[in-house]
Amino acid sequence: MKVSVLGAGAIGSMFGGLLQQHSSDLEVLLVTRGEHGETISQRGAIDLTGPWGKQSVAIQNTQDISAIGDSDYVFLTVKSQGTEAAIRAAQPYLGDATIVSIQNGINDHLLLEYVNPDHLVMGMTATNVALLTPGEVSLQLDGLTVLGPAASCPMGQHVTGATNLLKRIRTAGLKFLAHPNALGMRYNKLTINALGYASCLSASNFITECLCHTTWRQVVGRPIVEECLRVYEAAQIKLEPVPGRSNLVKLQRLMRMLERPVLRGAISFWARQIYNRRPIVFSLYQDLLHGKMTEVEHINGEVVRLARTAGTAAPINQEIGRMVHELESRPDNTFFDRQEVINRLQAQQKVV
Repeated sequence: MKVSVLGAGAIGSMFGGLLQQHSSDLEVLLVTRGEHGETISQRGAIDLTGPWGKQSVAIQNTQDISAIGDSDYVFLTVKSQGTEAAIRAAQPYLGDATIVSIQNGINDHLLLEYVNPDHLVMGMTATNVALLTPGEVSLQLDGLTVLGPAASCPMGQHVTGATNLLKRIRTAGLKFLAHPNALGMRYNKLTINALGYASCLSASNFITECLCHTTWRQVVGRPIVEECLRVYEAAQIKLEPVPGRSNLVKLQRLMRMLERPVLRGAISFWARQIYNRRPIVFSLYQDLLHGKMTEVEHINGEVVRLARTAGTAAPINQEIGRMVHELESRPDNTFFDRQEVINRLQAQQKVV
């Protein structure tokens, strides 16, 4: 069985590498670009770092998209802003392959223009993976990966097949689930990303310097979540709880607990012990750090787009998008001060 990973950055390289490591009968092909891909090609292997330590996994790699021909599965893990260009370039070589999108954004409408709905599987992952150096990816946070049908499409056999394929990965902490309302889970995860992207504006540690910071949590964190939930209700999006730690309900519970002085000190101390050593690294932060365009328009911008279609507004998420674009245009790759982020987002909360 041939499995190709199109746009193998952090997530794609990790899942592709683990699939190859745990399945000798699979032919896994990473389709990469840049220094990351060049390093893998030179070594003939990718380095995977996680609870298992550091392991080098022999794997095929190419920058030639035509090499995905005859694939049984094509995993699409490009950044959301590259979705349409990637699937358009890949379409002549897809054949009867099952296309599995594991991306941050909600890109169903783009992919359905190029892929048969019966062959399209849409997913989200609660795992956090960082591309540490070219040729090496690190599992920062394990979690659940959920697969389901595209928006407005029924559950089909391709969802089950793709889920069973990923279940070959037997690494502790990584779990895979097929669910008919994966869309609701994806919006659940998108909300967490929308919140996390606000922490990236000041290059702050999401847990210890933002959620555990009283003013940031009250003026930035909670209002972002409340705005997202208001928009989803207006758009009739039914959120689905995500089992595991990357769950919006649990995140809201954590923020409420941090409002209680008797618990705040203990929780903050616990968080520093864990997340100062292994911070949650958002892809938006990595892109800003390296002077790249980000996928903010497919995360916070998706909330804004959804609000417009539902006849309402999302001014806080819209301001986050504006601020990210300001950072994208800075020649020195600097970030905002945390207090400036608080001030600017607080100013938007009177906008309806």
